[in-house]
Amino acid sequence: MNESTATALSYGIYKQDLPNPDEKPRNVIFVDCGHSSLQVSACAFNKGKLKMLACCSDPNLGGRDIDKILADHFSLDFVTRYKIDPRGNARAYLRLLAEVEKLKKQMSANSTTLPMNIECFMDDKDVHGDMKRVDMEGLCAHLFHRVEITLRKCLEDSKLRLEEIYAVEIVGGSSRIPAIKHLIEVVFGKTPSTTLNQDEAVARGCALQCAMLSPAVRVRDFSITDIQNYPVKLVWDPHSLDG
Repeated sequence: MNESTATALSYGIYKQDLPNPDEKPRNVIFVDCGHSSLQVSACAFNKGKLKMLACCSDPNLGGRDIDKILADHFSLDFVTRYKIDPRGNARAYLRLLAEVEKLKKQMSANSTTLPMNIECFMDDKDVHGDMKRVDMEGLCAHLFHRVEITLRKCLEDSKLRLEEIYAVEIVGGSSRIPAIKHLIEVVFGKTPSTTLNQDEAVARGCALQCAMLSPAVRVRDFSITDIQNYPVKLVWDPHSLDG
């Protein structure tokens, strides 16, 4: 089961107000931006069934890419101010990545300048730095542009008009970043909704699918019409039959 389909299943299976099968479906966009990848999908819901309309992804875009940009930014700053370069020390660089991830999460909730302090970082030196959200958004502008491209590609592939979209649900830790929420609102014309558990939605959907397949567990029937995200290639070599 695809992650995007699992998310859609966890959203729709317990909804009591979905349209009847003979009515127009409820179209929902799911944006899943996690640690290492971005997936955007469109899904049509009716009572007892869902149909995936489109799914677009950037498999190499996630929260870790923002962390690396911030870590490299502070590394250059530390070279200038403290004469140390954590990029040449794996242990120090991993520690810096952990600290900038904390700072990134704080910036999602606060737009003012926030400090970052690390004690005994390298060569027994205490280091400090600071950043505010607008600076982070400037450093990562090219990443957010890739997010926008993926969002627009999904909208185009789904062939949905903006007025046909009922809601946009976000899952994944990096979807909490205000810049990504703003892009979602710009592209889809809807304020992102957070009715799903952003960290458990995929796992919950997979568990529900397992329950539906298991003869030992009783769960309500829910029909899923999935799409093939990746091309299937068939090759025939007539010469391989010789001899």
